[in-house]
Amino acid sequence: MRNPINALASASVQSANVILTNRRLLLSITRVELQKKFAGSVLGLGWVVLQPVLLLCVYLFIYLIVFDVRFPGFSTFDYVLYVFCGLVPYLGFMEALTTGGLSIRQNIHLVKNVMLPIELVPVRTVIVGMTSQFVSLGFVILLLAASGDLSVHILWLPLAILLQLMALIGMTWILAGLTVALPDVTYFVNLFTFLLMFISPIAFRLEMLPPNFTWVAHLNPVFYMIQVYRASMLNGTFPSALEIAVYAGGSLLMFALGATFFRAFKGVLVDYE
Repeated sequence: MRNPINALASASVQSANVILTNRRLLLSITRVELQKKFAGSVLGLGWVVLQPVLLLCVYLFIYLIVFDVRFPGFSTFDYVLYVFCGLVPYLGFMEALTTGGLSIRQNIHLVKNVMLPIELVPVRTVIVGMTSQFVSLGFVILLLAASGDLSVHILWLPLAILLQLMALIGMTWILAGLTVALPDVTYFVNLFTFLLMFISPIAFRLEMLPPNFTWVAHLNPVFYMIQVYRASMLNGTFPSALEIAVYAGGSLLMFALGATFFRAFKGVLVDYE
């Protein structure tokens, strides 16, 4: 019987090799997909910036005006940065998952395409879904630089993005395969990611939760992603050993699980064509 750890490692290496070997092709099809996504709209790629900004405004209105949330020692601008550092990566997470689940179902005709490895289709969707996040992160960095809060710990940011990409690719491989056989998965993912946004510590601190409910945050995988992003951008500190270990370990495991599942499921995709 094959060792499960070896099977996960083998699938991860093979899938990563497919992505790296076809990186130019991946870049090309991602560019085309991004252009197609905004084709026909008046603002075009302007929606890449406008969409997260509008959602941020709504989010801030709810917490600043409706709930009147305030942190001791935080100015309104500090609070805006706090929310943005958590909301921006979450929006990338949400967009990639909600669109990635349908990536294979909507491109089922590509299953037999020998020129395009089918593994790249969900990866393309993840990158397109995170485009607004990449642009918004640049905006946040400019705000941090203008306020004098930018520190050398921003060097942690590429690692945070890479781990997020790996986790999302792994989850999308699983969801894309499941959605082909069970379309209802998409509705569940859309609802789950929407609700998860409001129970994630984007606009509130962990200590604001009742002591009996802090376990909810610690069981939320998004919590560790947000904490690592905030440590690299806002706090100017090293992520805690526990947070980086859970985030890195979870991302690598999810990539491995997704790669293993998709490589096994790929063989039966032709039955759904």
